[in-house]
Amino acid sequence: MSSSSSQDPLPPSREEQWKMAVAELSHKLLHATRKRDEALLEASRLMHSMSELEKKLNKLELYCHTLKSGLEQCTNNNITTSPTSLFKSQTLEQDTVIQHFLVSVSEARSSVRLLSRSLTMQLRHMGSKVYEKVSFLLQPYDIKISFSKSPTRSLLFYLEALLNRTFYEDFETIGFQKNACNMILNPKERCEASYESFNMVHGLTWEEVLSKGTRHFSEEFSRFCDRKMSEIVAMLGWNRAWPEALLQAFFGASKSVWKVHLLANSLHPSLPIFRVEKGVRFDSVYMEDMGGGDKATSNLVPALVRIMLAPGFYVYGSAVKCKVLCRYLSTSSNKEDKPLTPTPS
Repeated sequence: MSSSSSQDPLPPSREEQWKMAVAELSHKLLHATRKRDEALLEASRLMHSMSELEKKLNKLELYCHTLKSGLEQCTNNNITTSPTSLFKSQTLEQDTVIQHFLVSVSEARSSVRLLSRSLTMQLRHMGSKVYEKVSFLLQPYDIKISFSKSPTRSLLFYLEALLNRTFYEDFETIGFQKNACNMILNPKERCEASYESFNMVHGLTWEEVLSKGTRHFSEEFSRFCDRKMSEIVAMLGWNRAWPEALLQAFFGASKSVWKVHLLANSLHPSLPIFRVEKGVRFDSVYMEDMGGGDKATSNLVPALVRIMLAPGFYVYGSAVKCKVLCRYLSTSSNKEDKPLTPTPS
């Protein structure tokens, strides 16, 4: 009797209670999922707003840089003629191209930083192998990262450095392709073609890319995006499908770097890129230290480059500084201090 009674079905009232409990849990799960999605969307909006603010600040910085350069030109009575003066008759005005170039460099840095932020938000879903891969890539710089659930500010900067290294690799070559040949040999026509390509890509939107794909607008730009996507995936060792927000951030970074490349080649000779390696002595003329500016560094001075965050560019008699993180020397003890956690710019 006891054995058979233990196998009897639950009373209807007990079954109803279980059904109600399951239904309530399902409702709570759906509600929690909806709240999570809303939080992710809000975080994405905040990141976009921060990116827009950074762009405005960078444009203001570049505007001041342009005013300073113009003042120096006005006070210099012996202005030398630049190589591009041979093409003064052409429609491409040097000053206009340079101004577009400076703005595009600023936008590229902000876009790569936004991509770095987007990637760090995904790190918790990537697993420990991605952390191990990033840690391995940072070993040559004597940098160690923690495997915490919440990505640190330092990790954001280090990932930005790795992304910029990937995006700007082979920048000096034609179309970022080693051993590529110029299809247009006439320097004037080549500059015009490059600037025309810039104008086309400049207005390209994410919605247009989703609708028609990058190849519809530019074969070269499409190949650049495919190549850089493959390189970043290989760098991180992350083969999962990217969410749309991350793909959009990648498109923004790729587009901005490609525009810098096109504008650099819209002048003859082209505007050269420069990079710095670990251990190079800090030079404030060509480098900007991103780790200083707070109370912790008030009695420290940058001494040696620890890692380059973003490359710089020579713009005739001036330069767009590269961004770096440094090792420091104490002004009191004159002994090298350990690197500090970078602060956002």
